Amino acid sequence: MNRKYIALGVVLMGLLLSACWEHPEQPPNPQSWIDSGKKVFVEYCAECHQADGNGWRPLYPNLAGNPIVTLSDPWPIIQTVMNGQGSMPSFRPKLDSDQVAAVLSYIRNSWGNQAAPVSPRQIH
Repeated sequence: MNRKYIALGVVLMGLLLSACWEHPEQPPNPQSWIDSGKKVFVEYCAECHQADGNGWRPLYPNLAGNPIVTLSDPWPIIQTVMNGQGSMPSFRPKLDSDQVAAVLSYIRNSWGNQAAPVSPRQIH
């Protein structure tokens, strides 16, 4: 009897985890989420990447039209924002997961970019 419950529990846990992994929760109102990301961008990112997303090459890369920004899997840009890269500092100590998801959603949908919004659940 106990084996059945354990097996059922393992199966259910696997299904729940796979559902969370495969379908990250999207914000209830993506446009509102993107709008809040613009505020974060202006405060923390625009000085280097410019308000138009064109950056200052070669030190600060452009975000407008950058194919890495619009990958179906946002993991590379999440890692860059959280851990820093090159001349870009880590924003882990400054931004919470909601702010990171919002600003990345804004970047992925501005200046001609088009990609799915980023969920706070995708930020680690």
